[in-house]
Amino acid sequence: MSIARFEPHSHSHFSNLRLLDCINQPKQLIDKAIELGYSGIAITDHECLSAAMEVNQYAKQIKEKHPDFKIALGNEIYLTNDRSSGQKYYHFILIAKDELGFKALKEMSTKAWMNLYVDRKMERVPILKSEMKEIMERYKGHVVATSACMGGELSTLCLKYATEKDIDNRKLITHQIIQFIEYCLDIYGHDFYIECAPSSEKDQIIVNRMLKKVANYYDIPMVVGTDSHYLTEKERPIHTAYLNSKDGEREVDSFYKFAHLMDEEECTKLLNLSFEDLEFTQQVLKNNNLIQDKIQEYDLAKKQIIPKISVPLYPIRTNFDIKKYPVLTGLLCSENSQERYWVNECLKGLKEHKLEYPTYLERLETEARIIKLIGDNLEDCLFAYFNTFKHFIDMFWNCGSIVGPGRGSATGFISNFLLGITQLDPIRWKLHYWRFLNEARVDELPDIDIDLAPSKRPAIFEAIRKERGPLGIAQVATFGTESTKAAILTACRGYRSADYPEGIDVDEGQYMTSLIPQERGFLWEIHDVVNGNEEKERKPVYAFVREVNKYPGLLDIIMYISGLINKRSVHASGVVLYDNDPYQTASFMKSPGGDIITCFSLHDAELAGDVKYDFLQKFQIK
Repeated sequence: MSIARFEPHSHSHFSNLRLLDCINQPKQLIDKAIELGYSGIAITDHECLSAAMEVNQYAKQIKEKHPDFKIALGNEIYLTNDRSSGQKYYHFILIAKDELGFKALKEMSTKAWMNLYVDRKMERVPILKSEMKEIMERYKGHVVATSACMGGELSTLCLKYATEKDIDNRKLITHQIIQFIEYCLDIYGHDFYIECAPSSEKDQIIVNRMLKKVANYYDIPMVVGTDSHYLTEKERPIHTAYLNSKDGEREVDSFYKFAHLMDEEECTKLLNLSFEDLEFTQQVLKNNNLIQDKIQEYDLAKKQIIPKISVPLYPIRTNFDIKKYPVLTGLLCSENSQERYWVNECLKGLKEHKLEYPTYLERLETEARIIKLIGDNLEDCLFAYFNTFKHFIDMFWNCGSIVGPGRGSATGFISNFLLGITQLDPIRWKLHYWRFLNEARVDELPDIDIDLAPSKRPAIFEAIRKERGPLGIAQVATFGTESTKAAILTACRGYRSADYPEGIDVDEGQYMTSLIPQERGFLWEIHDVVNGNEEKERKPVYAFVREVNKYPGLLDIIMYISGLINKRSVHASGVVLYDNDPYQTASFMKSPGGDIITCFSLHDAELAGDVKYDFLQKFQIK
């Protein structure tokens, strides 16, 4: 009987943010799962939620063609008792059942990343058992958990028990197994599953059989996870080369030999090596769908939420020329304190700058109308955006930073000048307002760039966090990829053959990269280098093709890994401000330099509802 099963444990290239680990791109992984007959899949990267938005939106795209295929959002966390050095960092799988469950994942992931430390030259991001229990008290029934792979605590204890000869030590291990199971059941109850893996490896077979005994004793459903780090067995040599490119040779055969998606036949055949009972094996496969049945559909994309600051309450005014300035009059009479604050501060600025002329009031009326129109279309108070910006401009000055006079189209708004956001009078300098905002662009928020003194940026961030909380501001994350040249060098380092047991010499790799053309500062993509591109009038670079073909299989590695995400970094200027509940839209990580960053890239963060502000660092030119 054919069983279309759900996959509870798989990885994408976002698992590479701390250590090269995976060659799956998210959409590619999902497409392959559909092709192999899966009924659904959970993306569970190594302590990382950065793929979630891309995956969640892709689920909507494929819904019409594959209505029954379900995509879940998860996380493979590291679960420990403390944050001591030298310990084993046990794996544990979490899968959100619904949007509230994903919020729990965001909070737990943030807790782990905010306590990042280095142990044995690697960044470590475990969450403590006590922390997970405390957070999950607020999200009971919204998250599924599994015991994870051979790197999990339960599998580790089972292997220890099976290979331990001393009776007293076995009793101690048995007690540890009981403690772990009871801990998981206390938090997750019927949403906890014991995970085995399909394999012909001796240790995995031993563990699978022990896990079966534990599952039967506690009446906990057993599920199977393939822990996919590459798509199928065909891609295994590429994955091996990718891992070999970093930190020398790694034991890829024992750790990753079966870490790929499997159709039902392959999975069943390997599981039967452990259980020798086809009926039980089929039950395990069916149990995977118990998880799928609990997964609800939800959309992470939200309308952007403009951060608000408390503003002084100006009284409602009615003594204004409503015929000439109907929008300004409406704002002065508004019940919305943000609108009243904006218009009163602007009028106050006109008076202070001695610009109370009809020309300026007419320009202010036009800008107010445009801001109101865009805000209404976005279903938010856009005046609050400028009030918030004004508030932080004042804070920057108070922190001792020089603030740039303004750059770009934002200088075209007289209201920005009157609020102190910019320092140029656009009417005097004949700057057009419509380059900044206009009635034809009502679907987008403004974008204002502000120059700050680099030396004062830490003090500014500290002041904002003092006001808005530890997660009140975060820098926007960026993700580095294997560019064409980087992919060539990475593939050369990881390449192995009888003639090149230690990889291809770096000088040869550098020579190959020198053959890659570039246009306007951008390198050609590897596909164009090899195959050409008629649309862009590019011909294949035959010198490169001849050189790379001297090494059988090297080109396959280069083309496959090109574009893979392999690192995290910080946006040059983009920051996001958060109100009382940052987990409503975001989860947080730390950059290699220790900065708090969003887990999403700029596009995904804005899609989740975040609003970017640009705080640029202005260096003095000597």
